[in-house]
Amino acid sequence: MSIIDLDKRIKVDNKVDVKLAGKTYKILFDDNFQKTVAKASVEVMNGLKALDDPSWADKDMAVQKKDVENSFNSVKASAISALDKLLGNGEGKRLYKYYNYSTDALGAVLNALNDEAVKSVEVKEKKRKKLKHLATPTSVRG
Repeated sequence: MSIIDLDKRIKVDNKVDVKLAGKTYKILFDDNFQKTVAKASVEVMNGLKALDDPSWADKDMAVQKKDVENSFNSVKASAISALDKLLGNGEGKRLYKYYNYSTDALGAVLNALNDEAVKSVEVKEKKRKKLKHLATPTSVRG
């Protein structure tokens, strides 16, 4: 009986060091990472829902201002919470301060981390396919 050793074929290398805002973090691009980023994205979208409401333009200006304030606070809190979960407790606020109190910057950090997670999987898959292609004969001669 033959043994197929999939350990040689399947390599999981989802541990990375990320330098961010003068500090290096050890990050694991695993399911918990993906869930945290996805949850933050949903929370951000929900935080902005009030501004997408078709009746929003008909609201009193004071209510509109309150909606904008609440939306920004909700989005900021979601981003800070996600970064705390990904990088360590207190890191979301540290990054918020480091990036001059910019919620957009926190969103950019989350997007960049997610892009790197996706890219690392794509690169590994491309390498695997390339190696498979190189090992496959292009023609058979008899």
